[in-house]
Amino acid sequence: MSQINRRKAATLFVIAALFASVLSIPTAIQAASTPAAVSTGKIVFDYSHGQAPTDSGVQALDASLEGNLTAMGYDVVWAKGGINSTVLTGAVGFIAGSIYGAGNGYLAAEVTAIAAWFNAGNKFMWIGYDSDYTAAPDAGQWNNDNMTMILEAVGSHIYGEPTAIEDPVSNCASPYRAVANTTSTDSFVAAINVGVSKVLMHGPTLIYYGNGTATTDPTDLETHSYDDIYPILMYGGNATITDGDTTDPIAHTIGDTGNFVAVALEMTAGDNETGSLVASGASPYGGYQPMFSDTYKNVTLDGYNFVLNTIDFGITHIPALPEPTSPTSTTSTTTTPTGGLPIDMTTLLIIGGVAVVVIIIIVIVAKKR
Repeated sequence: MSQINRRKAATLFVIAALFASVLSIPTAIQAASTPAAVSTGKIVFDYSHGQAPTDSGVQALDASLEGNLTAMGYDVVWAKGGINSTVLTGAVGFIAGSIYGAGNGYLAAEVTAIAAWFNAGNKFMWIGYDSDYTAAPDAGQWNNDNMTMILEAVGSHIYGEPTAIEDPVSNCASPYRAVANTTSTDSFVAAINVGVSKVLMHGPTLIYYGNGTATTDPTDLETHSYDDIYPILMYGGNATITDGDTTDPIAHTIGDTGNFVAVALEMTAGDNETGSLVASGASPYGGYQPMFSDTYKNVTLDGYNFVLNTIDFGITHIPALPEPTSPTSTTSTTTTPTGGLPIDMTTLLIIGGVAVVVIIIIVIVAKKR
């Protein structure tokens, strides 16, 4: 190859390389700007008010719950020393199962800390109730009063009735071990009930509507509907409202039967209406025998799907926190496409590259002359 041909080949190679680099700029930018996977958040489970199980089988269920949530990207914390702002710092979710033991109620300072955390916005909370069928040692009105106290502190619109549910047909070897077997048909919450058909509600109550407090406009959720409130799990048609103490249900009548609401979800909850809130008639974890159970009294259950789905749905459906802004930042009118630099910057790079190529071609042509 002559010196002139080698020079032309080298020149063409340079031109080709420049074109290739210019054309690859947008792709390289987009690949470099793809965000890395991040944790879906910290979830605090309350173990401070008698919820920590003593039964090895339930302990294994709680360990399985933690393992599943960890695999889904969550950071699970079991709060054993009380609830305060420190343990809730950085948490996106707080879950409190029904308390056990009359001396294990929430302190006023704990309720204040929970309310301040949730009302700050963009949080998920699940409050589990229990029946008030007996006054001691592990249930009673004091139990439900504690859970209601938390919900009223955040202006909730869903509450647990001060009563009990029994189901003589759908149960685990006894009517008070009711099995909720009816799921919502609302398309918005369809993801929650994937793989869900039988959920244990051990010694439970039901959920009703209250307008900011448990006693304001109390209304059943079976025949009434409200914006942003979704019954997501119901008892079977033979479920019966029973009672064993002097406190009657608020929005229902003793002796009524039907598909009462076992679990409800409230969206746009909290002071700034950016939270999601769940109230259930039994505890999702820990305690005596939780909703997470996969089998009980030889009955096969899939409550583990319901609990995991509900937590994940509740957290992933709260609005994202706004991006922090610098005090010295200025407003830009530049439009930024997903995954790339601003349009004007990308265009500038391409134009610059083409300009270089044109200059080289002009020089080559000039030399030929």
